[in-house]
Amino acid sequence: MVVQNYKMVPLQGTPSERVRRIRDKMLDSPFECDLERARCYTRIWKSMEDSPPCMRKAKALEEFLRKIPIRIDEDEVLVGVKSSKIRADPFEIELGRHVSVWDLLLDDTIEEQAKKLIRRGTAMQRFTPLTEQEIHELKNEIIPFWKGKTLKDRKIELLKEAGLYKDYRGPMARIFNTFLTGIPDTYTLLFDGQGHTIPGFRRVLKMGFKGIEEKARIELEKLKEDDKDYEQRKDFYESVQVVARAVCNYSNRYADLAMKMAEKANKERRAELLEIVERTRQVPAYPPRNFMEALQSIWMTNVVMEMSYGDGNVFSQGRVDQYLYPYYISDIAEGQITNEKCLEAIEEYLVKLASVVIAGQNNITIGGLGHDGQDATNEISYLFLEATANVKSLLNSLSIRISSKTPRDFLLRACEIHRYTGGIGIHNDDMIVEQFIEDGYSLEDARDYSIVGCVEPTGTGNDFSYTGGNGIWMAIVFSMALNEGRVHLLGKRQVGAKTPDPSVFKTFEDVKKAFVEQLSFAVERVVKMAELKDKAFAESFPSPLLSSTIEGCLESGQDITRNGARYNNSCMNGQALGTVANSLAAIEWAVFEEKLLTMGELVKHLRNNFKGARALREQLLNKAPKYGNGDERVDNLAKWVAEIFTEITRKYHVRGGKGIYRSSFVSAAGSQVIEGRNLGATPDGRKAGEPVSNGLSPVNGTDRSGLTMALLSATKAGQPLITDGLAMNVRISPSIIETDEGVDRLASIIEAYFELGGKEIQINPIDSDTLRDAQAHPENYKDLSVKVSGYSARFIDLSRSLQDDIINRTEFDKF
Repeated sequence: MVVQNYKMVPLQGTPSERVRRIRDKMLDSPFECDLERARCYTRIWKSMEDSPPCMRKAKALEEFLRKIPIRIDEDEVLVGVKSSKIRADPFEIELGRHVSVWDLLLDDTIEEQAKKLIRRGTAMQRFTPLTEQEIHELKNEIIPFWKGKTLKDRKIELLKEAGLYKDYRGPMARIFNTFLTGIPDTYTLLFDGQGHTIPGFRRVLKMGFKGIEEKARIELEKLKEDDKDYEQRKDFYESVQVVARAVCNYSNRYADLAMKMAEKANKERRAELLEIVERTRQVPAYPPRNFMEALQSIWMTNVVMEMSYGDGNVFSQGRVDQYLYPYYISDIAEGQITNEKCLEAIEEYLVKLASVVIAGQNNITIGGLGHDGQDATNEISYLFLEATANVKSLLNSLSIRISSKTPRDFLLRACEIHRYTGGIGIHNDDMIVEQFIEDGYSLEDARDYSIVGCVEPTGTGNDFSYTGGNGIWMAIVFSMALNEGRVHLLGKRQVGAKTPDPSVFKTFEDVKKAFVEQLSFAVERVVKMAELKDKAFAESFPSPLLSSTIEGCLESGQDITRNGARYNNSCMNGQALGTVANSLAAIEWAVFEEKLLTMGELVKHLRNNFKGARALREQLLNKAPKYGNGDERVDNLAKWVAEIFTEITRKYHVRGGKGIYRSSFVSAAGSQVIEGRNLGATPDGRKAGEPVSNGLSPVNGTDRSGLTMALLSATKAGQPLITDGLAMNVRISPSIIETDEGVDRLASIIEAYFELGGKEIQINPIDSDTLRDAQAHPENYKDLSVKVSGYSARFIDLSRSLQDDIINRTEFDKF
């Protein structure tokens, strides 16, 4: 695609004055808890306990959209709020995660609450505790009703029936059973959500919610009582009509408010408010007629999706540059808009997306191939790069698709942005499209993939292959192979496969075989649990609003939770590939090559956390091969681990359908620190409690041979069919991209990395001194954004342990 209407200008690194005020107000606001969604959903659930599940969910959302207090702040042009508070997420009381968490906290004083909530998830050191009135409401009205009725409750019931649930007994019982949903094996991940997907923004732009409502009405009229799943499909079509009307009414509330505000506004603001009135009457009810209506439609659709699903969704935006481009071209041609106005609107959109507290709508995809196989980079793609440099990444991730047809100017501008911010992921189009076809996507749909959540590719508006929430702690699974199926925290309890005592291992192949047995056991266990979780969703907790926008659902008459989408896969996440590869290499080197000690002796030292074995630990740390240095011995082991994990994962089918479980290597929500806390010492010299490696990245500080060698290792480890995403984190000194020559060299390295088979790279352009100063003086760094693992966050909002983890990563100061 030829870019004609955008002229490359020097990046400013600062937003418009209007957007700066919006951004600063948001960043200066405390994190809060908003109970309005819980109130509304509790009220409707009480009155509709015996109603069909889709309609019950639709009526609850309708109530919330009608009752939530709304506002239009003085600098806003895009309108729509998911919460009456500036920085709060609506929480999904019906899923049950919050019931158990608040039940754990409500006996505390407000001061004790604050202490416990600090550094939970993304650190909430500015979290505002609940008021006494809110505590009373939760304790006496909301939580008592939901006990035994949530998704979590139903999931646990199914797990018990299948013999997959164990109550933990011991001093940490309440914590384990609250946060790990009663599955205290410490090596599996099963979150109570089906988030990580991309709503059908294109369908909303094309049809509007009035069109979606009409489509559902027509399909309902076609149904016959003897049709398969008649009652289920009838419930779905009726609920879609309810939510579609509710969204339109919600948008009209803003039109009414803007009209009222216009009566008292000055001339300039009055004109803006009247434009808001016109936009919110038009969209998202009807198709947009211009660029600003299209952006308002996307934003309002995102808001209501967030309200429908709650704070655990991780909805991403998809290919917004492709959505907006037709409207932009038309407006530019007619002289209805300027690049300056588009840029400011995109800046405001990015700031609004960053208002999430824990997770949420945190990824935007730009660039890459179009449906026709030609480059689809356009003027909007460049405007998003410029806007990102101006507002910084905040909590958003910008995912940039690069193919062999991408203009080099676009890659250079993407690299130049790193002078201003982190939080950017760069993805290899050619490799991802090819692998998506192997997953069963059509060529056109494979070319149209987007990045969701952290770094996970998925279909755009036609896919319910939710990409996060199921997985294993891979380093713990490896430790189990050296401990006959036992894990560090649970003592002698066997929770995995019964593999042999490692003292009888005669060859390195024996070690690998035990690991494969444990890995197979762990993956199968997670699949069994995930299928039951998905069954609970399909039975009682569908998503009619999201489903109404996803291609395939209106056509099939089935909700996304019941495989209504065009594509239906699921996920199996792993992490700590570097730690596992280094541990395997250390065993091969120390035990079977150098014969420094026996397997039995090594395992004894691990159980003692290397006490009295300082010399051995130094050898394991400094002489055994390490992944991330271009060393084929350990790189081939990393590739083998990835291949085995992927092979085991892909043999399972999803929700009784044809979809598959897809593997990924992503450390979500700083889980490399959490896994490390639950893990004893490992053969690579790592001591108990220390973080493990993140995603596909090397262990912190062990990639000592330079950036190019680290990337060479990643090309080998990332070669298998890992189609659910991988995260390769790199930290560079900002000094090496200060000049245009430095930016050009970075672009060349990325090009070479992709040509060799690298799939993804994300760069933190921040030196250690800056990060340490931000720890000491957070007030000076309120817009310092970093890639934590696969996701972006403000550095000052991270826990101290996560901050240290980022500081401890190798800082490359030359190419």
